[in-house]
Amino acid sequence: MLAKDFRYGFRMLVKDPWFTLVASLALGLGIGLNTTVFTFVNAVLIRGLPYDRPEEIFVLNSRDTATGDESAVSYPDFVDWRAQTKTFSGLGAFQPATMNLSDSGHPPERASGVFVTANTFSLLGQPLLLGRDFAPTEDQKNATPVVILSHGLWKSRYGSDPTVVGRSVKINETSCTIIGVMPEGMRFPMNADLWRPLVPDANLEKRDSRQLSPFGRLASGVTRTAAQTELSGIAAQLREEYPDTNKTIDARLETFNERFNGGPIRAVFLTLLGAVGFVLLIACANVANLLLARSATRAREVAVRIALGAGRLQIVRQLLIESTLLACLGGLLGLGLAYVGVGLFDAAVANVGKPYWIKFTMDWRVFGFMALVCLATGIIFGLAPALQVSRTNVNEIIKEGGRGTSASGRSRRLASAMVVAELALTLVLLVGAGLMVRSFLKLYALNLGFETNRLLTMSTVLAVQKYPGPDRQRQFFDAMLQRVRALPGANAAAIASSLPLNGGNGRTIDIEGRPTPDEKQAPRVSVVTVSPGYFDVLGAKPRAGRDLTDVDGTPGSEVVVVNERFVAKYFEREDPLGHRVRLTASGRENTPSAWLTIVGIVPNIRQGNPQAIEADAVMYQPYRQRPSASMNLMIRAAGDPSALTTSIRQAVQAVDPDQPVFNVRTLDELLAQSRWPYRVFGSMFTIFAIIALVLSAVGIYAVTAYSVTQRTAEIGVRMALGAQPTQLSWLILKQGLWQLGLGLTLGLAAAWPASKALQSLVAQISTTDPVTFSVIAVVLTVVMLIACIIPARRAMRLDPLAALRAE
Repeated sequence: MLAKDFRYGFRMLVKDPWFTLVASLALGLGIGLNTTVFTFVNAVLIRGLPYDRPEEIFVLNSRDTATGDESAVSYPDFVDWRAQTKTFSGLGAFQPATMNLSDSGHPPERASGVFVTANTFSLLGQPLLLGRDFAPTEDQKNATPVVILSHGLWKSRYGSDPTVVGRSVKINETSCTIIGVMPEGMRFPMNADLWRPLVPDANLEKRDSRQLSPFGRLASGVTRTAAQTELSGIAAQLREEYPDTNKTIDARLETFNERFNGGPIRAVFLTLLGAVGFVLLIACANVANLLLARSATRAREVAVRIALGAGRLQIVRQLLIESTLLACLGGLLGLGLAYVGVGLFDAAVANVGKPYWIKFTMDWRVFGFMALVCLATGIIFGLAPALQVSRTNVNEIIKEGGRGTSASGRSRRLASAMVVAELALTLVLLVGAGLMVRSFLKLYALNLGFETNRLLTMSTVLAVQKYPGPDRQRQFFDAMLQRVRALPGANAAAIASSLPLNGGNGRTIDIEGRPTPDEKQAPRVSVVTVSPGYFDVLGAKPRAGRDLTDVDGTPGSEVVVVNERFVAKYFEREDPLGHRVRLTASGRENTPSAWLTIVGIVPNIRQGNPQAIEADAVMYQPYRQRPSASMNLMIRAAGDPSALTTSIRQAVQAVDPDQPVFNVRTLDELLAQSRWPYRVFGSMFTIFAIIALVLSAVGIYAVTAYSVTQRTAEIGVRMALGAQPTQLSWLILKQGLWQLGLGLTLGLAAAWPASKALQSLVAQISTTDPVTFSVIAVVLTVVMLIACIIPARRAMRLDPLAALRAE
């Protein structure tokens, strides 16, 4: 029986090819977009690490029960957890670190390294491509230093030479033996280039020094809940044994996706999934309306089948099979769209630093999801028309071909309800797209406070083994700046602890002469350490006072320069020049800094998150006063900044042949990098919204046009009785306006809270921005009015005699 129904369904779809084409295209768009976005969600939030039984692998954190904050784990706590756990088959740990790599015959290079316990790769079940794994004793003190390379580093630095195993290489001034090479694509835990054994030093062995990220694999048959309960019990025991350091410390389990892809990223992808779900619902409503209109032409066919003994269940089953077949055709079209969409998105985010295990590919989960969507879609858009057609008796169905009946009235009401739903869903999508587009435009128009053109940036990190103190670090940076400034084509050069738009060291301060507030109410600033000439490089001249000099930062000349936002927040009614401030004790610094005299005021150079409407309050202190091993070099070029890259590397290595520079980019490239989420996700939301708008416009046009067709005879009678064309136009138009008004009301009510989901992607405006809401409401109104006016004008042009004969 089912086979017969399927064959009949195929024949009906082939019999009406234009209907089949239009409906399958609408469904294909909806199903394709859902499959595309689910592929992203699967890769980012579901699939997990590329190892055997990834659902068993968890990362462990410390959790402060007093504040709710999460942090890394101390080495002694990790040792106790590992010794006492029964729910894990093993625990390992890792600690990411910057590693400077140098050896004979190759230029120095900065690598993203990680220290790991010796059991890390055996715990993951990760074999090596070349060489061997770490031996159990190689993460103990006095062990011979060894290193394992990633496939990418092995290929780029050593040309895939298999004899590299056994060679010696210098890493952070420590000579290490290369013992292995990982397979291609293996970069655990987060895009690592090389791995060294984790050997605890004196600082790491402090119980309050929380720097490690433990991870483990659950024992066979153990659930996540059981493991969490056990770890919490161990943490409670440690709180009793070590109250000074562990008084409020608990343990928490997370998957790697939760750890690295949680928070805003998770919210963004789930919001995308909700957006394409709206598009699919709009497509379903459109196709359902098409089926309702088509049901009138099939009324006699259904009447004959009922007269021959077919029951209501058989009629509904037949129509649902047809709608499911239609959804499957849409699914085939959607699959092609999904392949294209996934490829485009993968190319757009290829270099944004996503975790190595995220691969935007389709797997069994994606195909299973698409199959479920096709089945559910066929039922969703097919059920209402099927029930509508099967609800009445034979006489009523036959009357559908005549003057119209209550059944046709029910069809019109159902169609109108679906149009209202389409409009509401479309408005929500348009508001989301509008907020993203407005954010994107605001970011590009944002006054950054400096000139971005012809600026080259790069980073360098000094090995503390070679540069153990402030004096050695200052000497290196002095010599480096002297050589770089002398290069032909370099107009100016400076160093900074953090580049613009990359944040700063958040600190609280005391202001001399004012009461000292508690920590929560203390003035907060972003602190950036810079060299003299920093503001010349950025083209940001002081607005008052003076710039930093080579003397600033030496004993007796402790000074700072502040930005205008700092002045507006903390010196609104007085001149800050000459006043003194100091950094309060924080974190690793147990005592406040010396008093620092404010000597200059500079423009608001955007230092923090561009999403913030206001610039940060920033203090710039001379690097002689507060040296750091990690600094960023900035060069204002006379011409093409990229042309200076090689000569700058040579200048740095003339000071220290083992010192690499990395992250070599122009500031324009850095800005483009910071804006990519708004560009990529904004484009996606805009595409979804445009598709939804087109589908909704087509839907309201189709319903209005069908209403004109159904009321042709009524229109003819009205015209014969003297009705004016404008009256007939209003007769048709008011139905569309009623739908539009209700759809706008429901859509605005839904969009207001739904826009909160985009909080992490909205910049420079509020998620309830009234301009965006107003413009979107006007755009939707104009488009829908056009869709209503076209059929209304058609009604005005009807010939009364022809309309009467239509009866």
